[in-house]
Amino acid sequence: MDRPAPPDSSRLRPWTPDPWPVVLRSIASLAVAATVLPAFADQPPKPPLVPPEKAAKALASVPLVNPGFESAAPGRQGAPDGWVAIQHAGPLSYTVTLDTEAPRSGGQSARIDNVGPEPFGTLYQIVPAAPLRGKTLRFSGWLRTRDAEGNVFGAGAGLNLHTMRGGYVVDHAQMRMDAVGGTTDWARYEVHLRVANTADQIEAGASLFGPGTVWLDDVALDVVEPPSAPASPPVAPPSAKPEPKRSTP
Repeated sequence: MDRPAPPDSSRLRPWTPDPWPVVLRSIASLAVAATVLPAFADQPPKPPLVPPEKAAKALASVPLVNPGFESAAPGRQGAPDGWVAIQHAGPLSYTVTLDTEAPRSGGQSARIDNVGPEPFGTLYQIVPAAPLRGKTLRFSGWLRTRDAEGNVFGAGAGLNLHTMRGGYVVDHAQMRMDAVGGTTDWARYEVHLRVANTADQIEAGASLFGPGTVWLDDVALDVVEPPSAPASPPVAPPSAKPEPKRSTP
């Protein structure tokens, strides 16, 4: 099956939903986020669901603004306090609101709804990278979905973590084929990424790919130990060969 051509990055622009007008993040970052993936496999990878009791211990916590979406202060360009919201270019296709319907904790959570044809909408927060260079980060958050159908860009809704330099993506970890689809209750997910020594900015957030709704709550950014490399299987020593017996003349 032929892959569709990647989207033209010149079509990536700000969008203005009601009630949250939003701003454009770098075109390069969006172009990488919009890279087309192969068609879904018969058995796509499972979302990286990690219950709190099974999460690795954090070495340090990185402060985030409004991680539980409880702030009533106005945010950047009308987005939730401390956050930025964007969508792929075109007609209004994703709205971002604060929702009091069944938050995971507190009085409200962030909500992204698909209302048009564009392939993805994203809510993210910017963190300075300089003090975190060379460290491995874990971005975790609680997601709830309703009728998340996904598309060729991603299987539904998921977390994402990018490192940037001068507006360009250095590296990224993103739930795409392992995004959360269908209708699901609150569950904790996480992604990991090492911060490159060249990075000047980190962007952490969540995306919705295609039809449906996702709620996001209680996010956290932590420094953790790098994932352990899988151990190599032990190699059995070669079996000793018996010395040939010499016949006595």
